[in-house]
Formats: sequence, structure tokens, C-alpha cells
Amino acid sequence: MAPLTKSGSLSAAWSLFLLLSATNSCPSNAFVATKDQCRQLSNQAFSLQASASSNNDEGSKEQDNALLTAREARIRAPLAAIAASVTAAAAGLSPSSPLVLPANAVVASPDFDTSVRTFFPGAVPNSVINLRVAKKLKDRDYRPYNTILGSSLCSDEIDSTALSLVQNLQRSLTLKNDGGVFNLGGLGGVPFVGKSGFGAFLSHVPTNGKVVILYGPHVGISNEGVVGKVERVGQSNPSTSCGAAVGAYKAIKAGGRGPNDKFDYQEEFIIDELTPKLQTLLEQQKNSGAVNGFVNQNTAIAAVTCNMFDIVNEVLESQLEAAYAKPGFWDKVSEVTLLGGIVVNRGHGAGLVGGDDYFQPLQFKAINKNGEVDMWDQVFGDLKRTA
Repeated sequence: MAPLTKSGSLSAAWSLFLLLSATNSCPSNAFVATKDQCRQLSNQAFSLQASASSNNDEGSKEQDNALLTAREARIRAPLAAIAASVTAAAAGLSPSSPLVLPANAVVASPDFDTSVRTFFPGAVPNSVINLRVAKKLKDRDYRPYNTILGSSLCSDEIDSTALSLVQNLQRSLTLKNDGGVFNLGGLGGVPFVGKSGFGAFLSHVPTNGKVVILYGPHVGISNEGVVGKVERVGQSNPSTSCGAAVGAYKAIKAGGRGPNDKFDYQEEFIIDELTPKLQTLLEQQKNSGAVNGFVNQNTAIAAVTCNMFDIVNEVLESQLEAAYAKPGFWDKVSEVTLLGGIVVNRGHGAGLVGGDDYFQPLQFKAINKNGEVDMWDQVFGDLKRTA
């Protein structure tokens, strides 16, 4: 599926976007998910008709994983065309007339798409992850009344927008008015709440209930495809994402951190944990012709982010293993599901796509008294697991 460009079918996509925005009814699940790519309906409405025919030829496994089945796509494709025609007619244009876009028109970024495919090839929109995970957990008897949701994500506000993955999962897995999220994470997504925090979280599990934990670091990719930068609401220039991870990387390149500071212990921990991991990586790449061990800055920040996932995963699993070992744990908790990966933030604000960020799933497993069940292949087998 080709990226959306400034020509061609952009007018039809923009027509549908205007119509849906005017009615405030753009559906959160309006995506076409294939083995290769997922695209927002509002940005690629023209692709629905093509995907409808291609979906007809896909096997049952791909249809189970797709957000829109072939039948749904066949229904929505004509609707998209009708929506474009209606909007054009309302503007006094014939259906074939090109729309003149306003100066602040939202145009999808092929540079963002290219960087996602290059550095995080298994990343798909949050809504895709949410629907796949919710379906699988429902099959495992996860219900709003017996499930508690925790997250170990970075403190950055960009990770908790209304369309963020954690908010999607909260709506899907917990009670509408009463289900909350226990925040385990601090800078970089590391679960800095420690033993006391995990103890409190696990003491809140419904009787014989189930636990879901979403975790991992995040990284921004700007509209120009720069890894580690992202546009934010109300700011004129992209800023760093994740600031903690990139800051640690810069400190390591500069020779390490300074003396202990009790008011900056989270960043110090990240620097200490990241230093040996990056040294190993730099050693591995020193003969590759790269500058300072990396081909370019995008490669460097992507590598830092992947190593940040390892740090978050190690700390989280260590804390949970200690909890599992406590007598009577499995008498109170029936199952724990871990959904780990990398949050990929896209630009938010005027003139940008915004909305749905992406998520690269790297871990999806359930743990109970009988052992572990790796569910990654069942749910994300059509995606690339490595980042």
C-alpha cells in the first residue's frame, strides 16, 4: 500500500476527513490492517476499495487479525466514495473536481512512514494493537469486572493522550466509569515504583482476577522522519522524545554522569544501565565504517530505544518474579499478561496527522500457576518482532 502523497487521491481522502471531522464521528477502529501495513482511514480513504478486493484473497488467519474484514471493507469503500461526493457537492464542486486544500491541510508524512518501516518494522497503529489484544484476552476470560490494568510507560504526556495505547486498553479491558490504570513507570518507562509499588498494585487485583501490564519505552519520529524528535501541541519546532533516553545517550557519549543526585536518581539509573549496553553495541559496530559506532543519528536513537526496552523488560520481570515466588500469590491471582514493546510517537498539533501513535510489540505472554503461554505468534505473527 503506497503512502499518501500530495497528489492523486488526496482530494478524496481530504473530503472524507472533512466530513467525518464535521460530524465528530471518525471511528476509532477505522483502519485497514494487512500483513504489511496499517493506515488511518482519514488519511488513506482511497485505499479502502483496493484493500477490499485484496482482503478477499487472504487466508482466515489474516482475516482474523485484520481490523476490517473483506466484507466490512466492501461496505465501507462505497461509503468513502459517497462521503467524498457529498462533501464535494456541499462545496459546490462536481465529484470529479479536485478540492483546493487550505493552507493548514493535514497531509500524511511519507518520511514518518519510511522511518517507522526502517527502524520499527513491526509497528502498527495503537488501535490495531488494542483490538487484537482485547480479542485475545476476551478469549482467555478477561472481563472488566475481573481485570486490573497497569502500565510502565514513560511519564511523558504524549504517551497518555486520548488515543494512546494505554487509554485504548483502559476502555477495552476495564469498567467504563470505574476502571483505572495503576502507573508503575517513571522516566523511560522503567518501573521505578519498586517493590512497594508492585506490592500495592498486585494487592488491588480482583479476587482470583487477572492482571494486564503494558510496558516499554517510547521514541518520537517527526513529520520529517527524524528519530528521537516529535512535534508537540503548541510548539513551533519538534522536541526530543524520549528525553530521558536521548539525554542518557548524550551523557554517555560525553563520558558518563556526574555525582549522585537524589533528585535525579531515575535519569542516573538509566545512564548506569544503558552505559554497558551501548558500549557493547559500539564495540560490535566499530569496524562497520560508522561514525562513533552508528551509521547516523536515526540509527543511534533507534538502537538506544531498543536497549531501553531491554532495561524496562529486565526490571519489570525481576519485580514480577519476586512477586510470583511469594506464598499464596497464585491463590489470589489467576493470570498475569505482559504486553511489552516500543511506543512510537508521531507528530501532534496543527497541520499534523496526530491521533493514533504506533506500537512495536515485542512481548505478549500470559503467566499463571502452570507456567507461561507465549501469545505473540498467535496475535502478532504477521508482524516483524525485531526492532
